[in-house]
Order: sequence, then structure tokens, then C-alpha cells
Amino acid sequence: MDQSTTPSEPQPVPLALPLPLPLPLPLPLPLPLPAPLPVPHETVGRRTRLRPGTEEEYTHVHRRIPDPVAAALRSAGVVQWRIWRDGLSLFHLIETTHGIAEMGRRMSLLGAVDPDWDELIATLVDPAEETQADLPLVWGMDQQRQFS
Repeated sequence: MDQSTTPSEPQPVPLALPLPLPLPLPLPLPLPLPAPLPVPHETVGRRTRLRPGTEEEYTHVHRRIPDPVAAALRSAGVVQWRIWRDGLSLFHLIETTHGIAEMGRRMSLLGAVDPDWDELIATLVDPAEETQADLPLVWGMDQQRQFS
């Protein structure tokens, strides 16, 4: 036995691989990435109402909302927010990472992101409580199932 090694040390095993390795060339690039991990989310429908005569201005200012407002909404958990208008009625589809209540809490922690934007929207949207409501889901479907 060689004196430089002790009996308890593992001995290296020579690899017997043919060189060069037979690889299919060219390699497909880019390599496929693993699917993203599922993120909990909530999707809600909401109805609001415009003040009479503000329809065109509301549509115009929502062609692109201010970047700081969009960034704040994303950081608060908004994944997607879509708005449809029928006359004075607005219908919102809001998807968030951790629910609408948590999104609201996170937005309140940020404080006033763009006070001018907030003031403008307040002049366009009817503030009466009865003009605003979360809409109950009646029916839905996705790639795997139907739900209500």
C-alpha cells in the first residue's frame, strides 16, 4: 500500500468517457427556462361612474397614466388593470398579486405619489359611494376549468 494514502481515503476512479463526447450539434439555444413559480393572485371587477360631461377627458388622460403612478401600482401588487367605459359607467378588471385589500394597503404606505393626478381624477369620477361597487363574479373559465 502506498504510504501517502491511508486505507480510509477514497481512491480516485478514472473516467472512461470517449473523447470527444458525441453531442448533437448545434445545441438548441436559448435553452428552455423552467416555468415560473405560481404567484397567488386575486382578480376583481369594480364599477365606478364618471361625472357627466367628463367622458372624453377621462378617456384622454387614461391613454397613458403618469409613469410614477404606474410604477407605484405595480410595486403595490397590480399585475393587470383594465378599464372599459359604457357612457358614464366604468368597469375595471384588476388583477393583483396578493388581493385588492393588500394592494390598497401598500398604496397607502407609499403616500401621495402624484397629487396632481389624484386631483384630476377626483374631478372626473363621481365620488358618491353608491356609484362605486365591487362586482360579484358570476362565471369564469381558464385553460383548465370553469368557476364561479
